Amino acid sequence: MTNFIPWILLSILYSPVMLQLYRARWEYVDYTHAYFILPVSLFLAWLRRKRLREIVSSGAVPSCPPQYLALLILGIAMYIFGWRKDYLFVSTLSLIPVVFGLCAYLYGSRVALALRFPILYLILLVPPPLGVLDAVTLPMRYGVSQAAYLILRSANLPVTREGLMLSIEGQQLFMGPACSGFRSLITSFSLGLAYAYLSKAQAIKKRILVLAIIPLALLGNLIRVIMLCLIAFYFGKEAAMGFFHNASGIVIFIIVILGLLGIEALLRGET
Repeated sequence: MTNFIPWILLSILYSPVMLQLYRARWEYVDYTHAYFILPVSLFLAWLRRKRLREIVSSGAVPSCPPQYLALLILGIAMYIFGWRKDYLFVSTLSLIPVVFGLCAYLYGSRVALALRFPILYLILLVPPPLGVLDAVTLPMRYGVSQAAYLILRSANLPVTREGLMLSIEGQQLFMGPACSGFRSLITSFSLGLAYAYLSKAQAIKKRILVLAIIPLALLGNLIRVIMLCLIAFYFGKEAAMGFFHNASGIVIFIIVILGLLGIEALLRGET
């Protein structure tokens, strides 16, 4: 029972941070995939229960090397600094060294290492600073508008481009933040990481699957933007920016899923 007390205290300590993230922060930075990161992390840790029982039942005395204790202290310091200075990024990021260090302190370094992936997976719920987010998404928006323009022009469609604005037969489509593909990229990456972790493939093949997520997600977003332009051309901007605009994100995930399944089949030597 005493081992549960630190985790209860940890939940109380981070509840204001998580409440702030759930209420507004993730929505504000278009980071809504983060809602499922903690449940998935806990599920991945639960899947390791057999290995954890083996470590505990081995009879070895749990050892916590000094570096793990230092990691715990560092995480607590990060939390205090981030909370006092209202740096949500820092206070949320501190959860990772705190959980890792606490696992090592309570159960030994072998347990902490066995849970390293579920713990490190929590980094995907950390909201990026707004300046960093803008620095990443703005070039992505310009890139997808340029690529969509070149592809549509090669198909002899009457499209013009001015910065982030695509015009096709008088229908203007602005490449807003949602068109950058960042949201679909990070969501696909989160799901793909969990998929690769659960896969029984060799380590090198898992790395290939993870690396393949990025081009697949970017390709899916580009196809989505081109489809929006074609719908605007043939049916009008209202049709493009209505239901299809909101529902077309599924196109990206279909491409990512099919791509990962195809790559995994090739890696297994299947046709």
